[in-house]
Amino acid sequence: MRIIVVFISIFFFFNNFSFAKSYKVGDKISDRIELYKKYTFELPDGDWTIADKFSYSYYGIISKGYTLLRIKNNKAIESFEIAELKAPGRFQDIINIALVEIMFKNKYDGCYERPEYYKLEFFAKGSTHNCFWILHSDVYKELNDPDDPELRGANTQLKAWIRENNIELPQVGVGSLHSYFSRLTGGKWFVISHGIDPEILGAPKSKFVKEDRSEYHKHNISEYPEHKKIMDKVLSMGAERHKKFEIEVRAKEHHKLNLDNYIANLSDKKDNDDDVISQIKKLDELFKSGVINEKEFKKAKEKVLN
Repeated sequence: MRIIVVFISIFFFFNNFSFAKSYKVGDKISDRIELYKKYTFELPDGDWTIADKFSYSYYGIISKGYTLLRIKNNKAIESFEIAELKAPGRFQDIINIALVEIMFKNKYDGCYERPEYYKLEFFAKGSTHNCFWILHSDVYKELNDPDDPELRGANTQLKAWIRENNIELPQVGVGSLHSYFSRLTGGKWFVISHGIDPEILGAPKSKFVKEDRSEYHKHNISEYPEHKKIMDKVLSMGAERHKKFEIEVRAKEHHKLNLDNYIANLSDKKDNDDDVISQIKKLDELFKSGVINEKEFKKAKEKVLN
């Protein structure tokens, strides 16, 4: 799930610069991470260790980001990656073309339907995009041998830190990706990736690791109801995360995605509301047809509403 994040990290590769707030590899943080004083991002619950960071600047084009891991008994059970690219006005045309290529025309990953994506929702107009994915991954392959040859050899610092600290990774990961860019909000491209070991969500141990054979693959998942429950839970969590992400990156209202139906408690509430309306309509029909009197109608209606 790191591919879009890694694209930002290798987009430009020249002069290091200082972050607005200083985090070092190995630092432990919780609650929030700050890219700028005006751009802070909520972290999932728990204590997080910074396992990688990058910061590059070239002719005013600035790229920076972090990889954070939540570690338990020397195993990374959750990852949170955030990256940002800021492009000044004089390079708008070049950056706009590159973003479209990366997000919509890259044959290995992007903001378009793919078999390994459990769910995809997006808005795209001109150079603006707002993308939300739910997906699964073969963690070790994605880190060490990604399909895109342009990304092989990336993640060197992260892999070294994992190796030096004897960190075990899950074989299969599930999670969400979130990406937003618009010239109307300052021309900043933000990407967040949130990966989870499905076993910490109560999932059964995976029998298959490769993406196309995985129980979490959308073409296979109907045969594995317990895995589907996990992916629906991840979808609900991811949809909530994306709504926060849109606020954090100051997304324009007309760029925002409607993800409420994917959020479990909101979906349940909608189903309950629909059921109440249906019951009241039936009572009204019974009253109008004379099957029940007005007193019985009001009493039954009050019971349904309460």
